[in-house]
Amino acid sequence: MKQALIFSLLLLLVTTCYSQVIKGTTLDAETKEHIPFAAVYFNGTLAGTTSDEDGAFELDITRFATKPLTIRAMGYETRVLESIQADESLKIYLTPKLFEIEEVKVQTKNLTKKRNSYLKLFTREFLGTSRYQKKCKILNEEDITFNYGSDNRIVKAFTRNPLRIYNGALGYEITYFLDKFEYDKNNGSLSFEGDIVFNNDLAIQQSADESFISRRKHAYLGSCMHFFRALWENNLEMSGFRVVRISSKMSTFGNPTNEESEVMVKYDDIVFEQDLNSKYLLAFEGQLTIYYESMDESRVSFLKPAVLFGKNGFFDPSGIRWFGYMAELRVADMLPYEYMP
Repeated sequence: MKQALIFSLLLLLVTTCYSQVIKGTTLDAETKEHIPFAAVYFNGTLAGTTSDEDGAFELDITRFATKPLTIRAMGYETRVLESIQADESLKIYLTPKLFEIEEVKVQTKNLTKKRNSYLKLFTREFLGTSRYQKKCKILNEEDITFNYGSDNRIVKAFTRNPLRIYNGALGYEITYFLDKFEYDKNNGSLSFEGDIVFNNDLAIQQSADESFISRRKHAYLGSCMHFFRALWENNLEMSGFRVVRISSKMSTFGNPTNEESEVMVKYDDIVFEQDLNSKYLLAFEGQLTIYYESMDESRVSFLKPAVLFGKNGFFDPSGIRWFGYMAELRVADMLPYEYMP
């Protein structure tokens, strides 16, 4: 009993010594007035909070001290802090937005029918079509509006408030800050951007439900997060991944033929660089094809000369375009960076 008490005290002491908590206030950049109920979070994690009525907030940054901190409030431009210190009180000034989304009231029967059609399409493309989508629900669908203009080819979605999502398959309550959603009905191409915060881990509250554990592991294996973690550790092959690049075969005269062959990509073929903030950049010329065990193939092309990625599976989505299996993994399949199988 005495040993257990000593161990508990030591654990508490270690936790206290290494815990880093930031305190701050959210303010209007023009009026200098406090901004209440601003969201302060690390994108893709369970680490987030909301400022109170006086704009004050506290957040434990112990696990994410080197990651960008995002601050959002309705009617203001989003602000991202690349580096933060736990020993200083932050004053975060947000700039008011100049333009607001024009809200369209759905009153006519035809417009109601179109909205229902768009909402069905949005739910399918945003949440995805995996087995977990059926247990995923957007709780505030009324906050979603669409472009009801004459151009029926491109469906665009807008939200005044962040989307609140219940994922009953993986056991998370989620907030999603949607910045962009565009779907081309002619060719099926999709582009959506935003930040995701995991508010609640239902597996902790419902510890008897073992199904969360098995579903999360299934969602993780072969995912983008799994791939970048394996890449960081240089164990792609051991983790079940096979990465190849497509190369045109050469004829006897040195000219490329119409046939293509797969060339195995080795770890040494991929260029890594370290930036000033001790983050890693991935660079590769051409397109990669990724296989994971029995799953369908994925393809990735690079939109930037180098793409930032991290040990926990984080990567810069603006620098990569996915095709195939990994492109089909949407919000219903997402896991927080804290997740470990």
